[in-house]
Amino acid sequence: MPVVVGVEPRAAEVVEPAGPLLTRLGIEATAVGPASVAVASFPSFLLERNVELEPFVSDLLSKLVTDGWTAANVTDPAALEAALAEVLDMMACKAAIKAGNQLSELEIAELVAYRDSIERISACPHGRPTSVRLSIRDLEKLFHRG
Repeated sequence: MPVVVGVEPRAAEVVEPAGPLLTRLGIEATAVGPASVAVASFPSFLLERNVELEPFVSDLLSKLVTDGWTAANVTDPAALEAALAEVLDMMACKAAIKAGNQLSELEIAELVAYRDSIERISACPHGRPTSVRLSIRDLEKLFHRG
């Protein structure tokens, strides 16, 4: 059963031209009115990470409108790939483990091991660092030992 999401009218208009992009993301959506979109499929990993379908789809379509997504972009492979990379970054950010999330020791170990296999590990999609390296000297200074 599709979930109907209220969106801005311009966002509803972008659903059809963005169809190939949405399909690659695992989202099946159809405009069902001037300010409504019916979502028939949504990536399960986002739901598992407690990403809410309605605000995510609304934000995604609004972003495509802001970025100037049109039917003309669909025929431009470079524009499609650039939009896909941006949206995947958005999805990664929404699904990321946030401060305050409780993790088991096994989950932490798996994350650290998985981190080594990722290309862009030094920063999140927004450019914030994902880790810092401190020398023993730096640690000693922080604890007024050096």
